[in-house]
Amino acid sequence: MAKRALTGTFRLVGSFIPGILLYHTIGRGFPFAGELAAFFVLLFLALLWLAYKKPLARHRRYAGLAGMLAVTAFSFWASFYKNTPETLPVPAQQITHYQITLVKAVALKPNSVSSVGRVEAVRAQGKWYPAQGQVAVFLPHSPKADSLQYGQRLLVQGSLSPPAAPANPFQFDYRRYLALKHIQWQAYLPTGTWLSIGYAPPSYIVALSLKIRKQLENAFGEHIETKREVTIAHALVLGVQDDLDAALRNAYARTGTMHVLAVSGLHVGLLYGVLLFFLKPLRRGKTSKLLIFLLVVGVVWFYAFVTGMSASVLRSVCMFSLVELGLLLRRRASILNTLAVVALALLIYEPNFLYDVGFQLSFLAVAGIVLLQPLFLKFWNPENRAVRLVWELLAISVAAQLATFPLSLYYFHQFPVYFWVANLVAVPLTSVGLYMGVAFMMFFWVPVVNGWIGFLLEKTLWILNEVLLWLEHWPKAVLDGFVVTPGQVAALYLLIFAAVLFLVHKKLSWLALCVLCLAFVSGTELAEAHRQRRTRELVIHSARRSSVVSVVHGREVTFLADSAFFAQPQLFSYQVQPYWWAKGVRQDIPFATDFPETAFKQPLPFYETLEGNRVVVWQGKRLLWLRKLPRNLERPVTLDAVVLQHNLWFDLPRLQKAFSVRTLVLDQTNSRRYVARKVQELRAAGYRVHVLEEDGAWQIRL
Repeated sequence: MAKRALTGTFRLVGSFIPGILLYHTIGRGFPFAGELAAFFVLLFLALLWLAYKKPLARHRRYAGLAGMLAVTAFSFWASFYKNTPETLPVPAQQITHYQITLVKAVALKPNSVSSVGRVEAVRAQGKWYPAQGQVAVFLPHSPKADSLQYGQRLLVQGSLSPPAAPANPFQFDYRRYLALKHIQWQAYLPTGTWLSIGYAPPSYIVALSLKIRKQLENAFGEHIETKREVTIAHALVLGVQDDLDAALRNAYARTGTMHVLAVSGLHVGLLYGVLLFFLKPLRRGKTSKLLIFLLVVGVVWFYAFVTGMSASVLRSVCMFSLVELGLLLRRRASILNTLAVVALALLIYEPNFLYDVGFQLSFLAVAGIVLLQPLFLKFWNPENRAVRLVWELLAISVAAQLATFPLSLYYFHQFPVYFWVANLVAVPLTSVGLYMGVAFMMFFWVPVVNGWIGFLLEKTLWILNEVLLWLEHWPKAVLDGFVVTPGQVAALYLLIFAAVLFLVHKKLSWLALCVLCLAFVSGTELAEAHRQRRTRELVIHSARRSSVVSVVHGREVTFLADSAFFAQPQLFSYQVQPYWWAKGVRQDIPFATDFPETAFKQPLPFYETLEGNRVVVWQGKRLLWLRKLPRNLERPVTLDAVVLQHNLWFDLPRLQKAFSVRTLVLDQTNSRRYVARKVQELRAAGYRVHVLEEDGAWQIRL
């Protein structure tokens, strides 16, 4: 019976997921999603009636296939319905004001205040129109902005604009990220462009939970002295990572322990475990079992509310709630079956959860622990209790890492080598820290007690941080630069699956499948390496207030940047490095300022004129970075492109007299006002104008 229930549940999930994938790959413009779903539902009902009237095996098979297709069509329609964008009642450029209500927690990040607003009305040509949709808002820090909270209603002066496409090759697609969260617009609200006009939270329960979380954040700050440990306490116990230091975040990521900072199934499981430990002896009569069920489910759901209701927390809370319900009804179900039921329920509620990285990794980690950890324990089950405890912790860590390994390579392009050592330390210390954090949440209002708990929590988190910072500096602590395709991800999962079955059943057919998967991954890597060795590209990157150039020759790069770029080190990780990795570049960054001369195998001819202009000659192409117009030229200089910099003021006749060029590039050392003025003038004169901030990076490929 259990096996049949498991099969049926996974058939539903296996039929539901393809509909979501179909919509996001080829079905966005399909106009008949509802009609298609209705057709397959009616077909299923007709075949089900036929199978009931004439109970033949083929009729049952046809009805089952039609049912699976109906589920797929339904998920396709659900994705279509959920992702249908809202339209404004008037053109966006005519909007002068709009009203929004903040529907997400307000995040106080190091450089800005951010939230998500639900658009309620827009004003154009002196009239107000009702509107719908969501906008991601960012505000500079100020006492007024920092005091904003969920449910605040704002009157904003300005217009709504869609998020920009990725500005550089292989850069993170923030526009798609927002679209998957049903956010259509993005707005930066300088001080003086908005006004708070009321408070009307969409959910008073969520408002209350966020208010409680804010009080707890302040309480942690009052009783933990060091800022570093306060930020870790906020992340570990409350799931708030807004003020997490970049260096510390990097240390957790490079040691494979970032999961302890994102409130997830691990945290809910630890809380559930300690509740069971104390309440299990009280499970005697029906009344006590019902009270324990209500208490356990109430506590874990309250913890989920306080920590922000992320997808991984929702999955864990739903799963543990179903387990508790089974205990109450004296029914035991497979954990995998429960996991599948929860996944199906969450995907019905929000199909886009399938593309949430935390959702994917969370489900895979739990499935890996359930399936693989018992196999590891079968191979070796030491008699010594202390050794067995360490081995069980190590088996859990390896099982979770193995199950998430291909997706981690795909999303994060790195692999932490010492994850098994780090997790042996991090998981026990995280458990102790979480229990202390929960105890602090319960007694933060009690004098003396709150001080002692805060002191012990601070010391625990200090040890955790110091150990991970130490491990981060071990030799080869992280291997990065991996770029894998979806096909390679599928092949790696098939390889893991076949390898496990070979170890269990000892059949050569599974070993042969492993070899085929390895051959596919190796073959595609060799083909990509051959293509990369033939690469010849020059890219002028779009980087804020900077001038940045990558010249790729095979798997080597010449990197030219000005001092403004190196003053913003985070720009390289987000806007340049993904392109390098995609092109197979693994060399160290040649950090030197202001267009340095290079010493690579493929030197880049580079010249600087008396006026401070810079000329680059590459593969027969001549490019000029222009800061000042030259004087006394006998004839126009022929160039392939000119990059205008630093708000260069000129008149067109002088430019045309100095250079014979058709393509002009305006980089981000120019102000927006200058760009807006010059673009119109240059295009009217017949030039091809490329604005890096608006049009993205400019490339030459050979």
